[in-house]
Parts: sequence; C-alpha cells; structure tokens
Amino acid sequence: MTTAAEFSDLMAELNSLGESFWAGEAEIAREFLMAAHAPKDHVHWLMHQCYRELRGPGLLDRPSSRTRWIVDNIAAGLPAAETVEGRTQLQYQLHQIAEEFDHYKLYADILEEITGKPVLMEDVRDLSLPSDKVIEALRVKLYAKDARLAGLAYDFTEGGGAGIFYAQGALDTDDPLLLRIKKVGRYIYDDEVPHGQHGVTGIELALSTAEEFPKIREMIVEICRERLRMRAEMHNTTISEERIGEIEAGKIEPLKPFED
Repeated sequence: MTTAAEFSDLMAELNSLGESFWAGEAEIAREFLMAAHAPKDHVHWLMHQCYRELRGPGLLDRPSSRTRWIVDNIAAGLPAAETVEGRTQLQYQLHQIAEEFDHYKLYADILEEITGKPVLMEDVRDLSLPSDKVIEALRVKLYAKDARLAGLAYDFTEGGGAGIFYAQGALDTDDPLLLRIKKVGRYIYDDEVPHGQHGVTGIELALSTAEEFPKIREMIVEICRERLRMRAEMHNTTISEERIGEIEAGKIEPLKPFED
C-alpha cells in the first residue's frame, strides 16, 4: 500500500515533469512570436490552431470525442441526465465544447482579419501535419494498451499546460497584430489552466498504488514529446531530439504565474 507521503512525492514528480513540457511548448511559440514576421506568416499556425480547437472536442468529427459522447448519449435517450454523476459529466462535457468553440472563434476572427477571407470548414477540416498522424497513432496505441490510464494521461496533458497561450499572453509588444494575439492568448490561458488541475485531480483520485505511476509517467512522456514536435511543426520550425531530452530532464525554467 502506498503511503500518503509516497503518493505525494509521486504526484510532485508528475507535476514537475508536466511543468517542464508546458514550458517547452511555450518556448517554441515564444521563439516564433518574438521573431520578425509579416502578418501572413501567422496564417499557418493560426489555421492549425483553429483546426485543433474544433477537432479536439470533436466538432470536426473524431472518434471517442466529447461531441461524439454527447451525440451518442442523445441518440440513446440521454441516460446521462438521469443520475447525479451523469448530469455532472454531461454538464462538464457541454461546457468544455462551448469553451473550445469560443477559443476557435477568437483565433478565426484574427485569421479572417489577416486574410480578408472567411475561415471555411473545407479548408480547416482536412488540415494535417505529419506529426498529427503520429499523435493520432499514439493515441490509438495507448488506449489499446490501457484505456483507463490513457484517459488519465490525456486529461493531464490536455492543451500542453496552456504553454503556447502563456507565450502569447506574455508578449511584450506594441505591434497591433501581436497585441491582439496577446489578448486572445491570455484569455485562453486563463480558461485552460483549470483544465490542467482537473487532469491532476483525476490522477490523484484514480490512482492508489505506486505500481501504476511508472506506467502513466511513460504515457505522459510519450504524449508530451510528440506534442513538442507538433508545436514546432505548427510554427514552421523544428526541435532537436537533444532539446526534447533536456526539456524532459527539467533543463528549462518553469512558467511563472502572471502577476495580475
């Protein structure tokens, strides 16, 4: 039986690991945003972020998504509404979907301002980076390996700890476009931070033995390493395997909370 002190130490290790990866995602976004760019240079990452805000919750169809869960529940007569636990879950999932669409709207508005064109779903729906295919294959593999632990790992890593939004919200700039990105990034960061706590709480409530921690840690590392590669590709850059290893080892400053 794992003691309370041992459990606390294991959770502290997972949190520290997560903080390093979140800072890594912020580092990638910050390096891009701080370099000189024409407005059109932001189209690529904005398009892909719009895609993620819609596909993540399943508003662009995705198996085993929040939206699919709700659609299936409605088709079954809405059994989730019949119990306290079900209503809580249904409320949470609906809130998450609405929040993700809100984030999509904020980025899509900036994108439309840059291009002068509507953001068409036919242009967003089929967006895919090579890293996206790797990430999706990893998701399938981890859920097949242990669906319960995989669900906890993905809740923990959801949104990359809001790292890219932190980088946007922390911009020091007087550029009009970057100021708008800064405002949106800070708004989304404030929305996303509680999600991370939700993921941490999920692990705290679900795991009771020390034997499960190495398994979920391994899953978290796999997910986060691929997320770093994806974020780099999204920002039209690369990240070396050496730097990924350094980030995993904690050789990066964790993100400092905003003071206001």
